[in-house]
Amino acid sequence: MSDIFREVDEEVRQDRAKDVWKKYGTYIIAVAALVVVSVSGFKAWQYYNQQQAETAGVAYLENMVLVDNGEDAKALEAFRAMAQKGSTGFYLLSKFQEAGLLAKAGKDGEAVAVYDELAGTSSLDASLRNLARFRAALLLSNAASFKEVEDRIGDLATTGNPWRQSAQEILAITAFRTGDLIKAEEIFVVLSTDPETPNDMRTRATAMLSIITPQLPASAPKTQETKPDAQ
Repeated sequence: MSDIFREVDEEVRQDRAKDVWKKYGTYIIAVAALVVVSVSGFKAWQYYNQQQAETAGVAYLENMVLVDNGEDAKALEAFRAMAQKGSTGFYLLSKFQEAGLLAKAGKDGEAVAVYDELAGTSSLDASLRNLARFRAALLLSNAASFKEVEDRIGDLATTGNPWRQSAQEILAITAFRTGDLIKAEEIFVVLSTDPETPNDMRTRATAMLSIITPQLPASAPKTQETKPDAQ
């Protein structure tokens, strides 16, 4: 008797399956086809991206060989061309190389413009944007006013920022170059007394203080050797 019921159940299930297929068979085929196409498209996209990354990597290394061989002019053009092709990591690195080669060639203004472009690229990681800001400020410290450099440095010199000591050193050097010995001493004292200042930088700050302090007028306010919250 149980076999009869089993056969009946099987026939009922088959009839229901036929009804479902008649109603929705076309949609099921379409969905299945869409899944296959989507998977194939994704695989193709992955392969394309991998090929692009490999091609960019090879081109980047070839450009670096030009730099190693002292062919800076060729390397500059190569990195510049590469930077215009896209926004992958290698292309962004090419922008940094472009700016560095411009600075090496004494074209500070053009280099700063490239660094400014990088610093303003919202898709770029914040640490790389800050690196671009820092390098632009470093170039400007050679000739720009203290205010210009200070504006570029911005919050990089504030307490808690990982760029703090390097940014403060640029400000101190700029103040010294522009003749503001009081400001230079103030910042170098901060660097020399900050326990987080790297040893080599603290040594430089102490050496600069030994040069600056004797030149200060007697009426100059004495800088307190304490670490302020920010510069």
